[in-house]
Amino acid sequence: MNADTGDDVVGVKELPPDPTLASAVGRHHTLESALADLIDNSIDAEARRVHVRLLTRDGAVESIWVADDGKGMAEHSIDTAMTYAAKRDYAPDDLGHFGVGMKAASLSQADQLTVYSRAPSYSPVGRRISIDMPTRVGELDSAAAGRKLDGARTPFPIDRGTLVEWTGLRNVIDTVRADERLRWLEQTTERVRTHLGLTFHRILARGALAITVDQFDLEADDSGVLRTVEPIDPFAFPARAAGGVDVRLRALLDGASMRVRFIVWPSASTALAAYRLFGDPGGVYQGIYAYRRDRLLQIGGWNQLALHSSELDLVRVAIDVDDTMARHVSINPEKSGLELDATLRAAIEESVAADGQTFADLLQRGRDARRESRTRRRSDVVVAEPGRGFGAEVLRAFEESTVASDAGPVHVRWRHLAVAEPIEIDLENRTIWLNARHREAIAPTSGGESADAPFVKTLLLLLFSEYFDDSYLGAYKKRELEARKEVLAAALDEEIVLRRLRERDERRG
Repeated sequence: MNADTGDDVVGVKELPPDPTLASAVGRHHTLESALADLIDNSIDAEARRVHVRLLTRDGAVESIWVADDGKGMAEHSIDTAMTYAAKRDYAPDDLGHFGVGMKAASLSQADQLTVYSRAPSYSPVGRRISIDMPTRVGELDSAAAGRKLDGARTPFPIDRGTLVEWTGLRNVIDTVRADERLRWLEQTTERVRTHLGLTFHRILARGALAITVDQFDLEADDSGVLRTVEPIDPFAFPARAAGGVDVRLRALLDGASMRVRFIVWPSASTALAAYRLFGDPGGVYQGIYAYRRDRLLQIGGWNQLALHSSELDLVRVAIDVDDTMARHVSINPEKSGLELDATLRAAIEESVAADGQTFADLLQRGRDARRESRTRRRSDVVVAEPGRGFGAEVLRAFEESTVASDAGPVHVRWRHLAVAEPIEIDLENRTIWLNARHREAIAPTSGGESADAPFVKTLLLLLFSEYFDDSYLGAYKKRELEARKEVLAAALDEEIVLRRLRERDERRG
């Protein structure tokens, strides 16, 4: 029965969605994930080419375009595309899922979204919405929409296809320093290329799609170098690399066969971009990689199948969310992660390889491989045993890379000191006290001015200065130097891992 029928109904009211829907749905998007969501639409529109353009003025990004050569949209289809949660018939291979992707992704980054499109045998169309009234759609003049498409000067003519424009960008750097704007622009461009190369690596690798990125200088009225997005396969380690594991497991889910790919990266290959991905320690990205229609939905994370641990830094697992599995998966609107129900998790845990190895067996192989890779680097370098004040990862690096002296542990801790010095050496209690009065200077919190880390630089100079005193380093000094570098690298990796995990958890809510 409809809500407006019945003897007790005296009137009907149209109640449009609250405008805050726009910010609520897309709040976990990053710039890169929002762009990937737009490219999903391009793929659904059968595009073979997609171009991302960052339009700049004096190094500051004023707007962003995503253009494609897909089938384009006419009046009815563009109205549906601009309607929040509009119901349409998704094809089996479509990447669209919720009916909010383009709007939520765009308005998570920009105050205004404008879409221009042209379908064969139809006049060009254009629509515009804004963050303050996302359910009120502005209809653009058809001739103006056509001029925009014709004058876009993208790498391919948009004689059919769509151009999405973001203006009023909110998540771009805001500084008067031109060098910082340019550095941010370059870093952002490369991060976008990496994210898109990873997210669509299967589609790019088989040649079904080409993605390019450029920067367009509005003052010079010219574009910079055209950069191609190359596929980045997070499972692509050298086939002949020693110590690697690449196993297919099979399980049953609802009576249907399900496949799971399990790899252990060879320790000798962990410097590759396919392992480090965004340049971060590869251990950040251990865990489950979930695909749907060859589009990567989740980059790492264990979904309650295991706990994040440095012992699993070399392990990655790929699953493909097919129609059978989809009933057991919840995908968030940003397509940046998913939840597996208990039935699916049990199926993965019970999966078995052709040689009889189980999922648990392979997790243990991953732990063993990580432990072995570190043990091989163990040396006879003797250092003080770290005590209180160190994280588990740094303690493990000390244990596996050095030999503890017999004198006992040295603790490094915080307390308020009566004097202004940053540290106090307490020989009697074998403790280095860091002055809590200077905590912001020594370990700045996010949002503070942390540009140059002078205290850390001074510590590093004191730590390594002896190696610059001698013109020749003997074998022992070389081993000692490498051991210290190993421990410092572990400390840096642990800090980056913790930050990335916090950021990912915040995005997923």
